Amino acid sequence: MLGTSWFKKKEKKKEVINPIDFVITELDVKLHSYNSPLGCYASFIFIDEKPHFPRLKKTLYELNKNPDAFVLSHHYKTKEITSKTDLTGLEIVKH
Repeated sequence: MLGTSWFKKKEKKKEVINPIDFVITELDVKLHSYNSPLGCYASFIFIDEKPHFPRLKKTLYELNKNPDAFVLSHHYKTKEITSKTDLTGLEIVKH
């Protein structure tokens, strides 16, 4: 039939949105120790999963598990990983 393509519904392209996004996470932690009254700072850089940040949570949990020191405060920032992101110095493990 002539002209029937005008009445067909156009299919929308479905975008695949990945709910997990990998980001470079920089974590700064202020620790307090009974042996050192001035306290100390620790910095970590690692790749984590956004939006749940399991590695960040595990790192804070492991630091608080130590009876000699505990986390007073922490701050983290993330950087999106793109095709142009330099990942040298970060340990990448493929599963």
